Order: sequence, then C-alpha cells, then structure tokens
Amino acid sequence: MHSVIKIILFLIYAAAIAFGGVTTLLAGAVLMLVLYLPGPGERLLLAFRMLRRMRWFFLSIALVYLLFTPGRLLFSAWPWGPTLEGLTGGGLRIASLVLIVFAVNLLLRTTLRPALISAILWCLTPLAWVGLPRERLAVRIALTLDAVDSVQVIYRHRPRDDESIADVCSAGLKARLWRIGITAQRLVTAVIEQAESAPVVAIEVPRPSNPPLMQWLYPLLLGILFMVLSHISE
Repeated sequence: MHSVIKIILFLIYAAAIAFGGVTTLLAGAVLMLVLYLPGPGERLLLAFRMLRRMRWFFLSIALVYLLFTPGRLLFSAWPWGPTLEGLTGGGLRIASLVLIVFAVNLLLRTTLRPALISAILWCLTPLAWVGLPRERLAVRIALTLDAVDSVQVIYRHRPRDDESIADVCSAGLKARLWRIGITAQRLVTAVIEQAESAPVVAIEVPRPSNPPLMQWLYPLLLGILFMVLSHISE
C-alpha cells in the first residue's frame, strides 16, 4: 500500500476515534486487532512500550475527568468526589488515545522512513501553492525522527546509580523526585554533547509520487464505515 494512503487512513481513523462514541471505539479496536494479529509479536510489544511511556498522561486524564466532571457521585455519602459521568468520559478518552497510539505504532512500523517522509511531503503540497517551503518542513521531520531514536538510545544506556530496587521503593517522594531530576539533567547534557559532536550530514528527501488511483478506495471505504457507525450510535 502506498505510504500516502497509509497516512490518510491513519488521519481518518484518528479523527473517527477521537470524536466517535462507544460503537466507533469498538469497531476501531476490532480493526486494530485484525491488523496486529497477522504481524510479528515485536510490533505489538513496541505498541505496549509506547503506552507505558504515556502512563502518567493517562493517569492525569483519569483524575481530571473523575474529579472535575459534574454529575452523579460514585460514592453518594461523599460531599465531593469522582462522578459516574467522569468515569465514563475519562474511560472513553483514554480508550480513544490507546487506539490512536496503536495506530501510530502500526504506521511507523509498517512504513520505511524515506517513504514516510516522502508521503508527508506529498500531503504538504498545498503549502507550496502559497509559497511555503514544504521541503524544509520535511527535513525538520526527518531530523526529529532521527533525534527521537538517538535520545532513546542515550536513555537506555544512561549510567545508573548503584542502588537496589528495595532502596528505590523505600525512598520518599522527595528522594524519587530528586532522582528524576538528576536523570533528566544527565539526559539533557548527553543530548547536547552528542548534538555538538555530531558531524554534518546531508539529508535526502525522496521525491513524492502519486498513489495509485484504485488505492483511494481504502480511505473512502473507511470513511463511509465510520460515518455509518456514527449514525448508528446516534
């Protein structure tokens, strides 16, 4: 499948999942299940790693929805607390984000980086019509993707303090925050040092190509599917 079609399918999927109801989320989950099952297990493992990195973000969404959404209290004896509407709304938002993360991971793992950049460049064609440099934006995207991989390597090989797991678990909140700050400081320093010592390299942006006409049926059918599901849920 052409990489441009993949990006358009992802955009349609993400928009439908973000604004859809329970029926749309269930259909999106089934679609992700169908796409992930035939693939290698490593692809699914990488998706769960992405979700693990976002765990605090999900927790913050849950707390905001639970505690600050007006509605019926889950514990009627309490004067203030989590609400049923907050539980429902927060659950839907977290579920939609989880599905979008799975879709992002699938797009990145099934599309080569040059093809992905070329497809983004194709999608940015309207910018060239108004005189904006789409090639510069494509180069920035390429540099960002390279930087993400470099930072992950630096983080995995960062120096660790000589301490046991029991010591970390028994440490207080202040000590844990201090360790997080030290780790972040070391990571920023390592990234700056690597950026200063990195050689100047030329980045070649592939020339975008038009996707086959028949493949446009895929985003059309996906859009119709989600429109029908949205109508049914109403």
